[in-house]
Amino acid sequence: MEIKLMQMLHLDREPVGIFLGNTSAACDFDASPDKRNCVIPLLLSASNGKTISMDEESCNCPGGAVGCCFGDGFSRRNPDIHKMLSQGFEDQVPPHIPEHMKDGERFYCTEELALKWRNSLPFSKKAYPRIVFAPLSKWSGIGTPDVVFVFADPDRISAMVAMLGSHNGEALNTLAPFGAACHSILYAVDQIDKERPMAIMGLFDISQRSKALANSLSLTMPYTLWAGLTKDLDKSCLTSHAWKEIEKRL
Repeated sequence: MEIKLMQMLHLDREPVGIFLGNTSAACDFDASPDKRNCVIPLLLSASNGKTISMDEESCNCPGGAVGCCFGDGFSRRNPDIHKMLSQGFEDQVPPHIPEHMKDGERFYCTEELALKWRNSLPFSKKAYPRIVFAPLSKWSGIGTPDVVFVFADPDRISAMVAMLGSHNGEALNTLAPFGAACHSILYAVDQIDKERPMAIMGLFDISQRSKALANSLSLTMPYTLWAGLTKDLDKSCLTSHAWKEIEKRL
């Protein structure tokens, strides 16, 4: 039914299963600690059919370590994140900070507000010792993913958001928190053990959108929610006249 869902949504990229703490999956690519690794290009590669792994050492972007559930990567690798996310460093730019970050990313008006955001993050260590990204076609050889990450355009995102409420009658089934592009993983992992878990919309970080697809957002969810999307497809909005009209442009 997972393949049927992908077909009915006309997804041109495979959903990516994210396996926390997995040490056994054979991977096509193991990220190297010798280069700075942004998580989003690796997720894009996984959506194109590659199975990819990272450990704490190779997940060496501070925000990426946070997003991939390797604990508080900011404290380890970028304790000045509150300056970078707000108004910058003025003339005191640390040597490891790119010059273009001198004036900050300006997501927050003050350092204090940026610290408030940082302190609200649901830091997790569930990825240790290794996190694996695998396309749907390879899940059967690995197991059940902890969360599922989907790249999709607004049409497909809209359908999935609608479908998330089709079995519970609730209006609010999706959250859209601000964070780095990969922080959707962290927020989705935080939903796993909740009584009523929610999916996470993402790719809102404009500093990283150049590394993503121009017409895409992401939807990341605990596997239980993904499995729910595959049920009763014959009764879903994907069989409606409205979706048939949208299908004409997919």
